[in-house]
Amino acid sequence: MKDEKAQHDWCRRRLGDVATVLSGATPKTSVPDYWNGDLVWLTPKDLGTLETIEVSASERRITQQGFDSCSAQRIPPNSVVMSSRAPIGHLAINTVPVCTNQGCKSFVPKSGLETHFLYWILRGLMPDIQHLGDGATFDEVSKRDLEGFEIPVPPLAEQRRLTMRIEALTSRLEQARQTRQAALAEADNLLSIAQRSEYERLLVDEDTTPLGAIGEVISGGTPAKSVEAYWGGDVPWIAPKEMKRFRIGESSMNVTQRAVDEGAAKLVRKPAVLMVVRGMILAKRVPIAVSTRPLTINQDMKAFIPSKDIEVSFLGHMLCGAAEELQTRVEVAGHGTCKLETPAWSPLPIPVPKAASQRRLVARLDALAARQTELRLLQTETEAKLAAFTPALLAKAFRGDF
Repeated sequence: MKDEKAQHDWCRRRLGDVATVLSGATPKTSVPDYWNGDLVWLTPKDLGTLETIEVSASERRITQQGFDSCSAQRIPPNSVVMSSRAPIGHLAINTVPVCTNQGCKSFVPKSGLETHFLYWILRGLMPDIQHLGDGATFDEVSKRDLEGFEIPVPPLAEQRRLTMRIEALTSRLEQARQTRQAALAEADNLLSIAQRSEYERLLVDEDTTPLGAIGEVISGGTPAKSVEAYWGGDVPWIAPKEMKRFRIGESSMNVTQRAVDEGAAKLVRKPAVLMVVRGMILAKRVPIAVSTRPLTINQDMKAFIPSKDIEVSFLGHMLCGAAEELQTRVEVAGHGTCKLETPAWSPLPIPVPKAASQRRLVARLDALAARQTELRLLQTETEAKLAAFTPALLAKAFRGDF
């Protein structure tokens, strides 16, 4: 614990007294001359995608003419930028001059306040800052409220000591996260390479059947959200966002048996291969998964129940192996939505070796998939620990307990 004198040195100050609070603005998007310039123009989206505490680039940039056309303000390097709406709470330290849109507020520290200390104290007090938010459409915290928000400000030497300690400890956990992320990426790569290699080999060595003739094909749908009796049951309802692993049997949203009985959702009763056929994800990849229990799917998905001479896991691995080919068949609609139409996927050749060969291949590829799943669980565990550790660490630090 801090001694009594140290506690006395931790005075509380209004943010507006220890930092200059600046707002942002957006040039007219209809004027091309305002855009694609050299000025970094940060938005909450930019801050939300960061993997470090620093920021030096933005998705969109503006010109000097665009900057002069609106009330955006130039933020000097070594300031703290915070998303003040949609959502409240993303934080970063800018390492280059920037400006922001109206969804951000920036803090330029005055003499006596360290930038990194300000970053960490704001992060530690973010739940209190978020409670300041109000708005008819979405929560937003105003410049006035932020200027009046009080933070503890110890002497500079103590600020620097605390910052060094916090960043040393968070760095260790971040290194563990990155190590596991690298291992997961390697496992993903190994599995993808093995699936593609086997698919291409079997295309040469075995007879093939078009995917459209492989067995039963089931389309999905969405029960009416207005009918409460259709939702919150025990039957998983799989949407494209759930397609993040090779085997799937759970969903963030479930439907009821009543939804199935009344035809609002069609039950995929047998083990099946699920494939996304519509959505923006198709611009990057074609998600494939194998169901592990009876479930339903939404209208952006197809379920393939293969005939008896094709093992369902084998079909799943083959489609994963053909994912790059499938992606070449994706079309982009006028409004930007990606589609994999039935005439595009239906003729895809699926090799059909003997049952024993299918089982041997599935055993080998399943082992790689199991390793991938194990690493993904470890990565999720590390992310959860990091999310829980940082607030606890900051609370301890700003109590003066280390």
